[in-house]
Amino acid sequence: MRVGFQHLRSTRNIGDRATTPARWFDFGDQVTQQDFGQTLPPVDLAIYGGGQVFGQTFDAAVRHTPKARHKVAWAVGMRQQAGTLRLDMLAATLSLTGCRDVNVPQTIYVPCPSCQCTRLDTPAPPIHDVVIYAHGTKSAALHRPDGIPVMTNLGGTLAEKLAFLASGETVVSNSFHGVYWAMLMGRRVLALPFSTKFNGFARMPALADPSGWLQDLPRAAAVPGYLDECRLANQAFYQRVLALF
Repeated sequence: MRVGFQHLRSTRNIGDRATTPARWFDFGDQVTQQDFGQTLPPVDLAIYGGGQVFGQTFDAAVRHTPKARHKVAWAVGMRQQAGTLRLDMLAATLSLTGCRDVNVPQTIYVPCPSCQCTRLDTPAPPIHDVVIYAHGTKSAALHRPDGIPVMTNLGGTLAEKLAFLASGETVVSNSFHGVYWAMLMGRRVLALPFSTKFNGFARMPALADPSGWLQDLPRAAAVPGYLDECRLANQAFYQRVLALF
């Protein structure tokens, strides 16, 4: 089976680079991985996502209409598109519409497949009370108290980012994947949203304002069982994709 994947590859945002299911599931040896915007060769299966890439997925699947027997979105953020004509058009084009946000009509809930990373199973014990994992381009208003370690989501490797998140007993983050990975590792999390994309988690973290979060730090909480839930949802979606053939 020929499988083509498109996601955000040429980016410094580690979350976007880690979202493709090609990295976490077996699709055989006839696999092509591309950035959005490239021309996909004829394939049996085209898979788009994940990430906040509704526009790119729409353009790739609907406007460019690749030669593919089946087209699938996997863990694409679609919350802001709920009820729109473009979501209707995309869902009509795809064989499976997998969305990382809960309760979006015409979609199947499937969180980011980076939950399959085995480094999430046994994170190192925390060595800091609090760490801040900041979005590299959305953090102008983020309060950064002296003495609290900070890392951004730009550059580096997934292993480095996960090690930093694990180093905090509590993780404060305005990065979607920073929040997600910290919850998967069982850390107490305080999310500082800059858009509604943070409202689509199946298990919601505590939320606070980026500029005044320190007073809300006691509300940070862990989400027991979240790793297993996300993996089961991804494995079920993987089986649905394989069942297309």
